[in-house]
Amino acid sequence: MTDHRRAKIVATLGPASSDPQSVLGLVKAGLDVARINFSHGDVHSWRSAVDSVRLAQRETGKPIAILGDLQGPKIRIGSVPDGTEIYRGERLDIITGSNAASRSVAGILTVSCPYAALIDEIELGGRVYLRDGELDLLVESIDGPRIRTEVRGGGPLTARAGLHAPGAGRQLPAVTESDRAAVQFAVEHGLDCLALSFVRDREDLDLARQAVGEARGDLPIVSKIETVSAIDNLDAIIEASDGAMVARGDLGVELGAAEVPLAQRKIITAAGRALMPVIIATQMLESMTTRQRPTRAEASDVANAVWDGADALMLSGETAVGRHPVEVVSMMDSIIRTAEQGDPQRTSRSVELSSDTARTISQAVATAVEQHPQVKAVIVFTVSGRSGRLISQVRLPVPTVVLAPTDPVMQRLALSWGVDPRHCDPPDTIEEMLRDVERAAVRELGLAAGDAIVVTGGLPLGQGSPTNFLKLHRIPVADHA
Repeated sequence: MTDHRRAKIVATLGPASSDPQSVLGLVKAGLDVARINFSHGDVHSWRSAVDSVRLAQRETGKPIAILGDLQGPKIRIGSVPDGTEIYRGERLDIITGSNAASRSVAGILTVSCPYAALIDEIELGGRVYLRDGELDLLVESIDGPRIRTEVRGGGPLTARAGLHAPGAGRQLPAVTESDRAAVQFAVEHGLDCLALSFVRDREDLDLARQAVGEARGDLPIVSKIETVSAIDNLDAIIEASDGAMVARGDLGVELGAAEVPLAQRKIITAAGRALMPVIIATQMLESMTTRQRPTRAEASDVANAVWDGADALMLSGETAVGRHPVEVVSMMDSIIRTAEQGDPQRTSRSVELSSDTARTISQAVATAVEQHPQVKAVIVFTVSGRSGRLISQVRLPVPTVVLAPTDPVMQRLALSWGVDPRHCDPPDTIEEMLRDVERAAVRELGLAAGDAIVVTGGLPLGQGSPTNFLKLHRIPVADHA
């Protein structure tokens, strides 16, 4: 039987990986979801990335989702020359309310920060962090728009690096004007979902959905959990979201590194209860940005995220600007497969029964697979994709093929754990449906006559009806060519 990886791989496209040949290599290595970070690049580079993904999708026949990552209320510095490095003990000045390029005066590097309110939200003796906390600055003085700092933890400094200070950013809107422009781009260019950065409460999600509606779109929204406020309001945020992302970079700055593993499990558990996908992000294979192999700790981090129940694992700089983007995806694919084979029980998930018929049927499918060891696979018919997403969340131990009628539905299913989306026109009759099922079982899964499968979907056929039927079916002796 075909070896199917369950957890999905999200990879960020960037200068190192957006051209058609590179994206094709990523897809062949195991990419399921391509992330476009709207905090970097411009309309031209975003459009080129979208074109590269769709070209690779046509060439390979594999549905690929495109996730647009909105900047949200994140504070960033302005431009700095490539190769800029700051060292412990040096001085660094931040000029607020400015977009000017960086410059050095009398040996002191000066960088800009457009967020003018920063000077009112930090304190003397407080800390300012850059690049997800990699760089640590001590605030020595505040003089008008100038914040003078001493570098306590140095390293490379990149253009538009994120800036974090405890309590800063309160005056920023949840959806900025640049976010609205990015939403419009996402709708016009057929992106499959959006991620909203620095979600603080449910109201931030309402504003994001309003922006999508104003752009005449209907895109799922993934909430990036990376603030203390988001942890405090987690249940309400999850309820208003279509997915969650554990954004461990800024979350680690806010909580402290020691608290991140607990927060990660808490978020995964909350998303699981809500039957929605959760993505683990930030520094999963960070060393492979420059190296050809990961550290043992990174390999363990990826495996533990799989065992904790993550639906997808995300690569950021490793593929966007790294030296070996294809090799990184291939390595993550290998680690995930090994983790899933080594301890499959730890990826299981129980789903509570509810008055929702589709959820009940999904749980019944899991029970049927558990109680009938001869079942080799599950085939799901869906028009909207909801049946496939629900089946994903019951964590079936057997391969699952979801048959869907359109590219957008298949692409959105690319983020769903354990499912292999494939095209199938809606059948007109039960007999035609079963023939489609048998063809998919043979062609996609390598099953043979006599093998047992579970079929599920909604009746009447092809009308987008909620999941309401389950059938145990055995592949007959026939020609499925």
